[in-house]
Amino acid sequence: MSRCWPAAPEHAIATLCHLSAARREALSEAGYETIFDLPDDVELNPTAERQRRAVQNNEIVVEEGLRAVLDALEAPIAHLDFETINPAIPVWEGCRPYDAVPVQFSVHVEPRRSGGLPQHSEWLAEGGGDPRAPLAHALVEALRGARTVIVYHAPFEIGRLRELQEAVPELAEDLEDIIARVVDLLPIVRAYVYHPDFEGRFSLKKVAPALVAGLRYDEMEIGEGGEASRALEALLLRPETMKKAERGRVRKALLAYCKQDTLATMGVLRELRELA
Repeated sequence: MSRCWPAAPEHAIATLCHLSAARREALSEAGYETIFDLPDDVELNPTAERQRRAVQNNEIVVEEGLRAVLDALEAPIAHLDFETINPAIPVWEGCRPYDAVPVQFSVHVEPRRSGGLPQHSEWLAEGGGDPRAPLAHALVEALRGARTVIVYHAPFEIGRLRELQEAVPELAEDLEDIIARVVDLLPIVRAYVYHPDFEGRFSLKKVAPALVAGLRYDEMEIGEGGEASRALEALLLRPETMKKAERGRVRKALLAYCKQDTLATMGVLRELRELA
């Protein structure tokens, strides 16, 4: 293992954002082992150039224009995250193999005034019945009144909302209204901010711990999306494989994990405002 996959040095050239393998190889062949080695005039894409400056100066780089983007977000602002299962054999009417079916959500609504507490709503399916209609009704209610719905990587959440429109047609208009209010935080971070601890990646699990003090995933019982999906599938579709106490423990851990994701986007947005 150590010969085939040797430990890379910190901030290796391979971590540069959005560079092709050929470009990385060319930089390595030119003698650049880490980002620290790159000269100021090396040709990089804007994201990788922002990364080079952040790493070499050991500071957060913030581009002009971030404040205008954030000022355009209309309050009240809600933060949404789904958790899904994708069984190979469809379980519910209208589902196809490996469809990502939402079975859980977390919503945080930011306080209207400084010093106030956010309002939290959450929903997690119970039993093996089709969760889509009750989830959709709970979601519409949780997001009622929010003018902006923040997500991280919008194609995923919007895709689930579109599928819910098909599965729960009586809520199609309400769900379309939610879709119209969705704002993706990921491209905002990627276009305007770079922290050296991102290590070339912009997943929420990288961005949030780097920007938000004290926010961690590595100490949680369930701290990763794939792990959450497997736990949800076992909890909902194979409950007989768990004892009652274990089902309660897993359910609690799943609620904590989904809640952490909306706490994370809320924290990232707060830090972006400070940086702007």
